[in-house]
Amino acid sequence: MLPDGQKQEVLQREVTLILESEAFARSKANRALLEYLAKECLAGRGDEITEYGIAHGLLGRGDEFDPSTDPIVRVRMRRLREAINGYYAQHDDRVDRLNIPRGSYALSVLRVEQPSAPAQPSAPAQPSAPAQQAEDAAVDEVAQADEAGADGPAQPPSETHTSDRPKMRKVFGLRFVLFLIVAFAAGVLGHGIWHEVVPSKVIETAGAEPGYPVVAIAPFDNLTDQAENDAYEKDVQRQLAGDLERFGRVNVRVLNADLNSELEGADYVLRGSILSLAGHLDLSVALVDVETGEELFQTRMSDPVDAQGIYASLRAVSHRVSSYLAAQGGVISALGRPDAGAALAPDSVFSCVLQTDAFLNDYSPEKFQTAYRCFAPFSDILETDAVGSTSFGTLMLHSVPDFRFMDTSGLPEVMQSSPEKLTEYAEGLADRFPGSDVVFILLGAVYNVEGKTDLAIRALRQAVELNPANPTAYGVLSYAYLSADRLYDARDAALRAIDLSANASAYMYLPVLVSGIVHKNARMVDMARKGYADQVGPSRNILLLAAASMIGDRDEVERLRALVGRLDDPLAEIRMFVQGDIALSAIAGYLERAGLDVPVPECLPSETGNGAYSAPCAP
Repeated sequence: MLPDGQKQEVLQREVTLILESEAFARSKANRALLEYLAKECLAGRGDEITEYGIAHGLLGRGDEFDPSTDPIVRVRMRRLREAINGYYAQHDDRVDRLNIPRGSYALSVLRVEQPSAPAQPSAPAQPSAPAQQAEDAAVDEVAQADEAGADGPAQPPSETHTSDRPKMRKVFGLRFVLFLIVAFAAGVLGHGIWHEVVPSKVIETAGAEPGYPVVAIAPFDNLTDQAENDAYEKDVQRQLAGDLERFGRVNVRVLNADLNSELEGADYVLRGSILSLAGHLDLSVALVDVETGEELFQTRMSDPVDAQGIYASLRAVSHRVSSYLAAQGGVISALGRPDAGAALAPDSVFSCVLQTDAFLNDYSPEKFQTAYRCFAPFSDILETDAVGSTSFGTLMLHSVPDFRFMDTSGLPEVMQSSPEKLTEYAEGLADRFPGSDVVFILLGAVYNVEGKTDLAIRALRQAVELNPANPTAYGVLSYAYLSADRLYDARDAALRAIDLSANASAYMYLPVLVSGIVHKNARMVDMARKGYADQVGPSRNILLLAAASMIGDRDEVERLRALVGRLDDPLAEIRMFVQGDIALSAIAGYLERAGLDVPVPECLPSETGNGAYSAPCAP
């Protein structure tokens, strides 16, 4: 056992040597945890270290931290012990060794007696005290570090160096004494300044413009009890970072370690664990508010690992997680929406984007004008902001009177747009931001509403290729397929949009509803009409009436028939969304069965018609 007077000195020395080792230089998490434990122990608080204290003081967990459901501290401690054991496996000549007993968080030092070297017949055995061996090992390591310099690893001593070893020991013996004095002073103070071998580097990805939320992604914890799966921790983190970044609504930071010091400047931190890689990739994911520590979103997702392998499953899970969080209407956008009670920064384009989202929720002319005016100060910024520019283009799309998306009669003339102006704007965005999926979503929506179905499908397929996790791309693509009477494709695209959405928008159910009506699939129609019931707009009751008529829901037919009343052309409000002849004919048939008179129009403006309904009006 070491005398009490030497414990702190030796502990400080071992901690310092371990921290400066190559393995710890590569692991910021292990380095930070060892520094934290050493500070507490050298300050005399080793017996007071608790699992909660580490989680709260070092790892950024909030007051709701529950060790029974969040094993982060136990995982980190296991890895730290393994790393320390690995260090001494490479330095098996060390006599004094740092130790963290199981069930404790306090550092201690064990003295390991080294076996004596076998005696050589040609020379008498030399006495070797364990203390001298420890000092020699430390001196040798310091000497080798000095020889290697700051930029390179230590090299084995040459023969010349070996012959000069007694001189070197004298020189470095003085250095070692000074080192112990400094270490002892740091131990007494308990708050020494720790040397960082590798500076902290938080990786900023090239995501959204300034003003958008910052999401820090911590390395995922491998809880599979198989050390070889540690390699997937960074893979999960990087896949999520790339998928989140594609949405353009968040700025992403990839953390080297899940530490309080790494979270400065971030709004949210995304944490998670790998629960299984056998048969299924099973992940647990949580989004936490950095300032309050509140858990805002938590989910567990899995995907079968089939012949395509782990990474195909990882992409599938990551697509769903990133969509739930960063898509339009996702968790992060919902947290900032003004109609959710959030206080938005008035000097941020992101606030205008969320104002646009709020308008799209109910097509309120008042919300439209609020969002439109919000963008006014940001004309210069929009030149480089794809998401902001597209949101403004979405307002333009809804302000074209001919398209009848909303009542534009009360809008100031300056806020109203035209098909020509809108098309020029959307095509210009596609030239300026060819890598942005949201730009091609807007372009496809513009083409589709103008009756340019083939161009719409091409643009929207491009959007899906650019970001296969964006439910809006699939949702708008499903409407383009409807226009082309590709009803099965429309249904599948809409179902994909619903699957990727944390809270699916009502408009996503319309293509499923129409496909079910055409194909007389009562189960599909019943499912879709429940989702579509939240839709806002004059077409809602018309389509729900056709659906009720198709499945034979007489009570619902009577209720909706009374709400709809007498209309000159019940399909007038639907043709903008459902342009295919097959779909329109099926809907018209079920409306007539419900008692409505559906005239066959002799002429319709070409911008809003398709096929048989696009004949020009006679003068």
